[in-house]
Amino acid sequence: MTNLEALNAKVAKLRATAEKHASPLAEAEAELAAAQEAEHARQEERSKAYDARVYDERHQAADDARKSADEPRARFERLVAEQPWFQAWAEVRAARYRAWDISVEAQNAAVNAGEDYSAVPNVTIGEADLIGDLTQLADERAREIATAEADQRRAAREAFITGAD
Repeated sequence: MTNLEALNAKVAKLRATAEKHASPLAEAEAELAAAQEAEHARQEERSKAYDARVYDERHQAADDARKSADEPRARFERLVAEQPWFQAWAEVRAARYRAWDISVEAQNAAVNAGEDYSAVPNVTIGEADLIGDLTQLADERAREIATAEADQRRAAREAFITGAD
């Protein structure tokens, strides 16, 4: 028997063995695919059941948690409104709104009377920026403090130079 014949025989034998096991392999693969589909479906159902339970339990809890901020927020607003600095800031904002309202009324009256409304001052309310206003005031006060300290240092220097210390 030649080498080619031996290899042909070997391939034929292996092919027969593969064909013998091909049917059980295909069956096992089909069973595996069915089991995987069933497991996927089971997990999908459990996922939906879990999410439904969480929704039932937590949507009311989430609403309650949101509402739990209402009373502290009202208390915060009340406490802030009682502060003199806040009252003064609100008065500044009210003056801006008042000026804007009056300007609009004057412009409307001018238009209705057939007058030139461009002579009426154009007032803008501006952004309500409490933090920005506080920062600006703090910066102005800080500059005043730094300037006063610099003046003291200059005076001490001058006193030293002139011998008046």
